[in-house]
Amino acid sequence: MNLRSVMSAGLFASLFAGAFALSGCGGGGQSGPPASAGALVPSRLAAASTRATTAAVVTNRTAFVGAFFRPEGAPPFGIFSPQSTQVEPVPYPTAGPVLLGNNGYCEKIAANGASIDGSFMVDTTKLNDVIFLGARWTRMPAPQFFVDLSHVFGAGNYAFGSLDAAQCISLTYHSLRPVINLEAGPVQYNATPGKFSPTSFPTYQTAGDFGQWCGVVAAHERSVFPSVTQFSLPGNEVNSNPQLFPGGEPQIAAYSKACYAAIKAANPSAFVYGFELNMDGGLNAPGFVSRMAALGCKTGTCYDGISMHLSLRYPIPPPGTPCYPNPGGDYSMQCIADIQSAAQGPIHVLISETVYPVPASVPDEQTKASAVVAEFTAYAANPAIDGVAYANVDECALYPSGYFFDGCLIDTSGNHLPAWDALQWLATQHLI
Repeated sequence: MNLRSVMSAGLFASLFAGAFALSGCGGGGQSGPPASAGALVPSRLAAASTRATTAAVVTNRTAFVGAFFRPEGAPPFGIFSPQSTQVEPVPYPTAGPVLLGNNGYCEKIAANGASIDGSFMVDTTKLNDVIFLGARWTRMPAPQFFVDLSHVFGAGNYAFGSLDAAQCISLTYHSLRPVINLEAGPVQYNATPGKFSPTSFPTYQTAGDFGQWCGVVAAHERSVFPSVTQFSLPGNEVNSNPQLFPGGEPQIAAYSKACYAAIKAANPSAFVYGFELNMDGGLNAPGFVSRMAALGCKTGTCYDGISMHLSLRYPIPPPGTPCYPNPGGDYSMQCIADIQSAAQGPIHVLISETVYPVPASVPDEQTKASAVVAEFTAYAANPAIDGVAYANVDECALYPSGYFFDGCLIDTSGNHLPAWDALQWLATQHLI
């Protein structure tokens, strides 16, 4: 069983006739892009979702819906099956133009009997949840704690197997475009330099160290997966993450500048999103972006666009509603324009997290379905928004309490909730 062992092409075709070109189990051949933009959806889902979208006028947007796909982390965070050996091939494959087949980067058997494909088997349920939803891009962290071994074993020591395997399956086999997240911590260092004494640190010790990591990842992607050109930095919700950046906003600015410069040096055509902004809980996100600009962290020095975590209250605040914290404000569509103003230009944004937990945001699952449709419809109409990712498609078990509780689209028993049906309908009819 290798990474392509997801399901039979016949079963997939019976659900989405003509939507995607899936590989079968084993064998060579790279799957291409979606075969058509007009995917057929099962009548049950179409009927349920049409009821939820009766009043929706949807702007067609290509590859608009995204989801998480994490290479590493304890289940249900990580994507690898318990049957994965997770042994890197030795010698590790050399990048080249061929990814698939017996001599391809993903599938070639190394001297130790391992391959990227065969040693990092993906959890098929997790992958199917993303594919069947109709997601066309993924927010994919580059797991620095597992991959960057250079501070323990010396310069040049990186273990790219998990990150590569996640892309072999998601990008090469299923055309799911990753936006690679680069986070400044945690990471491992030798407590005593030059002596094997690995210790976990909450962040890279210097901006230069973080920049080195960013440059290594960008160069690796350009060499192995040249179509991957989008990155996000320098961490998750950095405007509300004092644990990661105890030096405050000047440290965020310094680390962002170092990472951005390193990415651009490795791949001048890369597009970099900044900050993964937290836009919730009374935070002044536009104010944060303005203060970053005052520190010299702005377009062309720290980012090309801005990523944000924004969930519009339901019913959607009417047009003209000011963005919080303005008087009478809310986390509204106006926040997009306010972030652009704070960034001093009409930049593009990526909504890399949105969520509707029950009952914190909506009272029940049917209302959640209506809220998801209304929100994605509003976002799709704004050409400055490059895409939207639903935060926890199938990860309810991660949040037994707190804000994200019951925010998922698939419950802990694997049942598709009404919002999954509704978003899948949008993704495969309008946003594919």
